[in-house]
Amino acid sequence: MILQKYDLVIIGGGPAGTPVAMEYAKLHENKKIAIIEVKGKLGGECLFDGCIPSKIMQISAKHIKELQKLQDFGVELNNSHFQLVWEKIKKRKEEILKQRANAAKNNAIELKNIDILKARATFVSGNELLLEYIDENLAQNISFDYAVIATGSKAFVPKYKGTGASEIWSNEDFFEKMELPSSLTIIGGGAIAIEFAQILSGLGVMINLVVRGDSILTNLDRDFVEIILAEIKSNSNIKLILNANVTEINFNDGFEVNYVQKGKEFRCLSQRVLAATGRTANFSHLRLENCGLIFDKKGIITDKHLATNIKNIYANGDVVKGFPKFAHTAMYGAHTIAQNLFFAHDFSSVAYEKNSWVLFSFPNIAVAGLSEDAARKSGIDIIVGIYDYAIDAKFQIEGNKKGFLKFIVEKKTLKIIGVSVVLDEANAIIGEGAIIVANSLTLKDLISTIHPHPTYSESFGFLAKQMMGEIMVDKLQSSTIQALLKIERLL
Repeated sequence: MILQKYDLVIIGGGPAGTPVAMEYAKLHENKKIAIIEVKGKLGGECLFDGCIPSKIMQISAKHIKELQKLQDFGVELNNSHFQLVWEKIKKRKEEILKQRANAAKNNAIELKNIDILKARATFVSGNELLLEYIDENLAQNISFDYAVIATGSKAFVPKYKGTGASEIWSNEDFFEKMELPSSLTIIGGGAIAIEFAQILSGLGVMINLVVRGDSILTNLDRDFVEIILAEIKSNSNIKLILNANVTEINFNDGFEVNYVQKGKEFRCLSQRVLAATGRTANFSHLRLENCGLIFDKKGIITDKHLATNIKNIYANGDVVKGFPKFAHTAMYGAHTIAQNLFFAHDFSSVAYEKNSWVLFSFPNIAVAGLSEDAARKSGIDIIVGIYDYAIDAKFQIEGNKKGFLKFIVEKKTLKIIGVSVVLDEANAIIGEGAIIVANSLTLKDLISTIHPHPTYSESFGFLAKQMMGEIMVDKLQSSTIQALLKIERLL
């Protein structure tokens, strides 16, 4: 029996779902909306198990790194030793997460037309859900006019052999337990693995970084990756193991990770093991086949409007096949869906080529729009410009070692289609890159922009002028221009 009917149901209370409910509720005060979230708390993977708690640890590691550089700035401490108090970091993490989760929930409740249901949802049909409430022995069917699936992704941990395989941590396990081991083997070479390795090594943890391939961060431009690779290799707390195929993980007073490297068998020992081996769309529990929705093992299939093949059901965020796995991109997708719902017409669409993101490594890597590799693979005729921060006033003042800014420019129009930054504070300036790409600004637009000095952001203007100067030199050397100059002199 259907006990409740909603105009809109959102399955998932993270950044892919909650903003849809919030925006739609404000636009349609007379509509009844439900956010169905198995945890009963709003925030999702990013808040509880991902970008927020990892950055709380990252800022502590960053301050330790800065402390170690103080003498370079003429600051000498009588006692340069420090003590890491992990319990304080844990408490800080809990306080920030609680504050943000409560704020999100209160903002939703204040709108009056949103219900937050702590339940597990499965589809009965294209307009009906079965809810099993987590804290109650209760199940009920609800109906809806529209639904948004925003259940995110979950960590993918391979099924290794061995007595210790069942005790491997994922990032969710780490942040749930919040134990700081003395040593940790991290399996993986992607963004999560690199962030964990650099952050935890900065907090004093001895790291074995076991990577299956011959390098790390294989989806990024190699010139930037080489900088991170050099940092990792110079870090005495990280042992980098490349071309390693893990075969077995055993436990006996600690973990023993066995791997094959170039045909030979090796092992490394640590107190704990963490697998950062990718993520998979989280939708198997929804029983999508009951409503005829199309999906495959990589996620739910949507069009550019984030609409599924079922006309009243949308999907957003990590659960969507091919969707960039970032919280901020999910919020962008949420706005797209809310607009389409409000106007009852799919006119608003997503443009992933304008996405931006930050890898909080040491130094940061940040990208807005297309990377150089992605642009070349797409066949776009581009010119590439690089600004070396070694000549930059702010960079020299900060005492940094390596950093670059890169523009990917469409040759014909001079439109900047990609901005990449590798820099300790790349996260603080990539927002300008995002605006440049989203608004299709050109090199000429940046030249006419006045940036303050000395700041990192002025590098955008410097690089634009550098590239335009090179373009003008090339044009002046062309035979046509040379001939016109000769005629001008004769006249």
